[in-house]
Amino acid sequence: MGMRLRGLTMGTSWSATWCAAPGLPEETVRAALEASFAQIIASMSPWEPASLISQFNRLAPGDSLTIDAPFAEVMAMALEVARASGGAFDPCLGGEVMRRGFGPAGIGAGEAGRAHGPGIWSQVLPESERIFQPGGVTLDLNAIAKGYAVDQMGRTLERFGITQYLVEIGGEFAGRGVKPDRSPWWVDLENPSSGEAPWRIALVGHGVATSGDYRQQIVRDCLKVSHIVPAVSRSCRLGDLASVTVVHENCALADAWATAIFAMGDGAGLALADRLGLAVLLQYRDAPAKTSTRLAGWQN
Repeated sequence: MGMRLRGLTMGTSWSATWCAAPGLPEETVRAALEASFAQIIASMSPWEPASLISQFNRLAPGDSLTIDAPFAEVMAMALEVARASGGAFDPCLGGEVMRRGFGPAGIGAGEAGRAHGPGIWSQVLPESERIFQPGGVTLDLNAIAKGYAVDQMGRTLERFGITQYLVEIGGEFAGRGVKPDRSPWWVDLENPSSGEAPWRIALVGHGVATSGDYRQQIVRDCLKVSHIVPAVSRSCRLGDLASVTVVHENCALADAWATAIFAMGDGAGLALADRLGLAVLLQYRDAPAKTSTRLAGWQN
């Protein structure tokens, strides 16, 4: 039996489609999903003044804060990607994101929010249940929290015994099992180039996330400014990079890696993707799409 729910969360839409035997009330599932969203928002939303991340960003240097399990799990993954990407992804860049004109204005947007990089990461999370403010750190987990929320949707459904599902928040997906007719969950990826057909992915046992600036950017002093803070060495040699999509067993890591590779640029990003065995699609405004070696292998 096929079921579907939709709603709004985290400033965007969500949906869940699943196959299950009759008898499971839709509203029971909806309540559980919305409770999961509420916990993540209360933990990691910088738009909520009372959230744990907002409390951290207001801490005085030397102070610390006890965090919940979701925050600890997401921070650990964020720092894993930060180290593996050489800092192209950095959860401590919240101040820079705000100075670029994105995110909630205020805390960390001035001189106070400028501490980031490898020397800071080990100071922020030296133990799993507390985060420490060394001074000048403004955390921003938006580039991984939505993917994590998608993973949590799947875990919520699985607690009801559901093993065949497709869940999504704002274009980030996770699919498990197959449809009753044994076909996969098909996901179409938006193509930034007008007139080009979307890429279609069979999502079985994986998550998929996309980062880019083709939707979210502002123009300042005649220059495009993205919400994704570019790496110092960023360059694009193959075209005007518009988006990066990553397919990964874990949607949170797909989300973080999509941001990291976009911030690195196509040359360095593709090289790192091939070294780590990541399935990556790069789409351009003015050039044909490129894929990592692993994703290209899946096409054959």
